[in-house]
Amino acid sequence: MLKMTASVSIVAANYNNGRYLKDFINSVSDSSVLPKELIIIDDGSTDDSLKILESFSRLAYLKIIKFEKNLGFCEALNAGIEIASGDYIMRVDPDDIVLKGRIKSQVEYLENHKEVDVVGSNVIYFHDDTGKVLIRSNFPIDHSSIKTKYLKGEHGVQHPSTMIRSAVMKQYKYVQDNFKAEDYEIFARMIKDGLHFANIYEPLTRMRVHGQSVSVSIQYSTIKLTYKIRDEIFGTSTTALQSCFYYWYILNYKKFLITKNVLMKPLYLVLSVLFYPSKFFKRLFEVNKHESFKS
Repeated sequence: MLKMTASVSIVAANYNNGRYLKDFINSVSDSSVLPKELIIIDDGSTDDSLKILESFSRLAYLKIIKFEKNLGFCEALNAGIEIASGDYIMRVDPDDIVLKGRIKSQVEYLENHKEVDVVGSNVIYFHDDTGKVLIRSNFPIDHSSIKTKYLKGEHGVQHPSTMIRSAVMKQYKYVQDNFKAEDYEIFARMIKDGLHFANIYEPLTRMRVHGQSVSVSIQYSTIKLTYKIRDEIFGTSTTALQSCFYYWYILNYKKFLITKNVLMKPLYLVLSVLFYPSKFFKRLFEVNKHESFKS
């Protein structure tokens, strides 16, 4: 049975993610609606990534860009976006899993909401070693709440969950000097420029959590850079204490998610709550609100 194809360019930057590429590409192939093109930029990998990518050469929609040396995540994304020919650009990372209905859901959303430029979704985080679901994200749904997140120096959408109108995305460039905060910077600029965001409540991507993933290996320098970017874009002022507290909240929360030590798990959760109690209780409130709405 032939599947429908949507005018979507999936852009993924790969560096030494060979062990995850089969699962990633197969998840795209298993989608209920296929993309116009899957653009994977190999950023000078030294593992077997290229060999694995070439084993999928039968896929007519697969396009591979090969960098001879590692130029950086942002440069790789910019190269993929430059050649993207779809009406929509979908961001996803090659260590994640695209759920079957993601392409269809996000295309339909953008076609039915002409005022929205960027649509993300919630995601499911799962442990690389065990495959166990760790937690489901709880991003805000409406533009106003998403904008508030960026004004606070936080993320209002999950970068690899987004689909963006191509005409919009091609007006912006990722900045390699902002790596690990590049997604905050580019989306904060879009927010400042008046573009509209939304999130689909349902999870549409499974995000892998492992030792090398950016979602786990958070550094204080990343938090400091994020707040520096916020202050430059929105004219705010962040104290060193604010940066430290948010870093310790994030660090302990991520340790809570990934640790296999049953004794340390509650300790990490308590520490994360101590450093940012309002965020924790707001999350509980939002989860209960959505569950009550659905029942």
